[in-house]
Amino acid sequence: MKKSRVLAVVMAVLMMVTLLPSMVFATAAPSGTLDGKLKVKGTLAIGSTLSADYSKVKPEGITDDNVSFSWSLKDGDLLTEVGTDKTYKIDEKDLGLPIVLKITGKEETGVSGELTVTTQEVSETEEEAKALAEKKKEEAKAVGEDPDAEESEASADSESSENTPDTEAGTSEEPDSAQPEETIEPAEETESADVQENTDVQEPADTQEPAENSVIEVNGEQSGPQNADEADTSGDSQTETPDSADTAADASEKNEEPTYSASAYTEDGSGILDFGSVEEGYTEIPEAQMVTITNNGTGDLNFKEIAPENFMAADINDAPLKSGESVTVWVKPREGLKAGEYKDLITYQTEEGADVFFEADFTVKEPENKKAEDHENNEQTDPGETSDPAAEKIYKLTADPTELPFDDLTAGYEKVETTSTVTIKNEGTEAVTLVQPESKFFDIAPVSEVESSGNIQLAQGGEQTFTVQPKLGLSAKDDPYVEELVFASDESTEASATVTASVMVKTETPKTVTATVKPEGPLKFGTLEQGYETAPDAQPVTVENTGTEAIRIQLSAPEDYEVGEPSAEVLNPGDKAATFTVQPKTGLQVGDHSDTISVTDQNTGNTLAEVRLEFTVSEPEPEPNPGLSVTDSLEFGTKEEGYKELPDAKKVTVTNTGNTKIVLKQPSSNAYTIGTLSATELEAGDNATFSVQPVSGLSQGEYLEDIVIANDANVEAYVNVHFSVTKKKTDNGKKANNLTGIKKPSDIKDLPNGTQKTQKALKLPGTVKITTTKGEQKASVKWDVKGSSYDPSSAERQIFNVKGTVILPEGVKNPNKISTVIAVSITVNGYQGTEAAASDNKITGIDSNGKYDTNTKITFTASGAGMDNTNPRKGDTRYQPKSWKITETRTWDGEPYTATFRVSKPGKYTLKITFGQQKYDGSSWKDTGTQSESTVTFTVSQAAVLTATPSPAVTQTNQKSAVQTGDSTPIMTFVIILIVAVVCIGGILVYRRKKK
Repeated sequence: MKKSRVLAVVMAVLMMVTLLPSMVFATAAPSGTLDGKLKVKGTLAIGSTLSADYSKVKPEGITDDNVSFSWSLKDGDLLTEVGTDKTYKIDEKDLGLPIVLKITGKEETGVSGELTVTTQEVSETEEEAKALAEKKKEEAKAVGEDPDAEESEASADSESSENTPDTEAGTSEEPDSAQPEETIEPAEETESADVQENTDVQEPADTQEPAENSVIEVNGEQSGPQNADEADTSGDSQTETPDSADTAADASEKNEEPTYSASAYTEDGSGILDFGSVEEGYTEIPEAQMVTITNNGTGDLNFKEIAPENFMAADINDAPLKSGESVTVWVKPREGLKAGEYKDLITYQTEEGADVFFEADFTVKEPENKKAEDHENNEQTDPGETSDPAAEKIYKLTADPTELPFDDLTAGYEKVETTSTVTIKNEGTEAVTLVQPESKFFDIAPVSEVESSGNIQLAQGGEQTFTVQPKLGLSAKDDPYVEELVFASDESTEASATVTASVMVKTETPKTVTATVKPEGPLKFGTLEQGYETAPDAQPVTVENTGTEAIRIQLSAPEDYEVGEPSAEVLNPGDKAATFTVQPKTGLQVGDHSDTISVTDQNTGNTLAEVRLEFTVSEPEPEPNPGLSVTDSLEFGTKEEGYKELPDAKKVTVTNTGNTKIVLKQPSSNAYTIGTLSATELEAGDNATFSVQPVSGLSQGEYLEDIVIANDANVEAYVNVHFSVTKKKTDNGKKANNLTGIKKPSDIKDLPNGTQKTQKALKLPGTVKITTTKGEQKASVKWDVKGSSYDPSSAERQIFNVKGTVILPEGVKNPNKISTVIAVSITVNGYQGTEAAASDNKITGIDSNGKYDTNTKITFTASGAGMDNTNPRKGDTRYQPKSWKITETRTWDGEPYTATFRVSKPGKYTLKITFGQQKYDGSSWKDTGTQSESTVTFTVSQAAVLTATPSPAVTQTNQKSAVQTGDSTPIMTFVIILIVAVVCIGGILVYRRKKK
């Protein structure tokens, strides 16, 4: 093949490659409103990264470039935005909270609308996340949902949850079925002919006559089997019957009050356990027979212990009998029964009042040898007497027991819990027709009966058991209802048995809802200084129900106290008291924090009792700041040598100007007599005095002295005293102008902190007064300011001396060499600091009483007073934003003090910001324990519902821009290849023409 052909083939291939984008990648870009189900990929555990899954999102082909993102934490109704990137990395602060992803279509890409998905709660580890997902699957199955339809798994690429698209603009989606806060709508009720309000077995159309003694009454609510088929079925020991199970389920779904009823079924369906007959003295007890007891109500039944007189029966006390469940018990006669016929009513009683009973029959016959002896004794009669057949007939009835006392009833009762039985026995020689008595106050009914014209046939030795209970509607009275129930016979008036029944009906006790709390007095927590870190110990409070009705405890929550949950929420009369604890919170401000806890009954809304709380936070002890002030300098004038009259003594006052106690030491001097201090221990604000007087016999000279008052606080304190002694005059010549003394300037006090280190700023005088032999005159002073210890940059309180040299005026001589150096004490106050005002704390970005909707993202900033102090000095204060709260408290670790949130539920809310006061100690800011709160109240309404309008399709008539294919493959590469191919082909053609 020629080179030109090879090259032509290569060029053709390149041209085909350039056409690939139009043939392969030219797919339509996604366009329209977001729809379908959004999912989240990633493990819902700390440290994992989550991203959006568009596999079930419409329109198809959606990518990260078509939407914007909003990742939020859901805390109740509060949504706090934590990210807007394509992915979100789970942080420790997210633990325990669901994450909400909201995507919004970018209209510039042709996509509009929103979709929201809520995940399960964030777990600490991947294993815990997977376990939680499995748990939610099981919960979904338990309520009849398809767990595969709403997946919320936590595997590396699993679907965290899924949601339908928003139909309301800006409205946050409620969590899916895996979330506990979603309300699942109940399914519509389905009518069913075989589901009844109770579990009575319904008779078929061809109703058969009931088997003899087969109906067993249970509080008049439940009947036993109605036909032979049902009797066979009831004989089996079952754990649950379908009808009762359905009934319990219906009652549960309708949230009805539980009902209590039960039924008993014997193995033969007759309702009677017949143990046959044995001879007296029997040693082998008849075999036990079984009875099945079924819970036909909707509530659990708790059976009491049973102990029949003539029979033994199994107890049902292992566990409550659940609704629809059955239990099989055994019954058999006791050993050693005397001859006679036993027809006992075996009654199983429950704590709920649903009693169930059945009859047990057993006959013990007299031995044959005893019968023969009795017959022989009857035949041994006096031959001279003629037997009267009528005299041999004996009619005798007995009752056991003969007295039936019933428990007291309360007027208005609707049900009698206790049913008593009495057994009437024919102990005569003839059968009798037993006449059941009629009663005004008691209901009497045979347990099992054989009727004959309304009366009961009772054979010789036979027994009949009756149930007796007070009638409904008996009114209250002071004495009991007592009635003799006479069981008679038609055959003889002597054949009767009397049973005395009695019951007391009391007046209904008024219903009261009351409670008491202990201790009765206030809970005293004492006093602590502001800034305390440990709260006083919690104190217990007990609540006791003193009324007649149950109470449901509700406690008020004082703002400054932590109130624990009560040990029991519901207290019935006679229950053990409930206990809760109370403890003051930490960080409370100075003041009286007395308050009251109200104990309220939720059922009635009445306040039952109150607990008074007392706690005080005092001002903290100030930092020790000792200080003393002393009387200004003392001037004692001038005396000539040999003076006999001393200058008058002068008093010096020392005052404690600090805030701590100071102990003074007795001052001393050689040139002056110092009096005893009036007090040596000075509390803040106290003072002490002492006297000063020059001593006698001083020689010529200037006695200028600082008398120091030493103290345990090492506070500089002294008083400057001056006394001049001149040389005694010896002639009467012309008086010379000689220096006799210098008056020391007064001390300078209370200069502001930071005063400049200059003579003028320190208020040092330019002249002082001097005394000469010709009188007083002024002399200038040169102050050594630089040589003083004063540091203008220090924030501490400073007391220092500035020395000066007096320059004598012309003509003034100093023959006595009096010192011309003087000193002045100056006090510069300490820096008090700039006090930031809590009232200057601000919240910006959210309007007070503002109105927003559920689609609004609210971003606010907390600005604390003094936070703009970039060059603090010791003592400065500021308020640092610490936390914010709407429904839950969130904290800030540092700047910026801002947050963004969105509320998904309409209502009125309050944003509360807590600021903590800090004080600069010279090197760093320290918390003082003082806090301030600022609040903003705002209202959130439901966002308006917007109907998304699909974007119009682009046609050739309205298209003004290039078609978006949704393919990100770079097209420029193929354009370049196409241009190169065309150039090569053109070059080949030109070359061939030239060659020809």
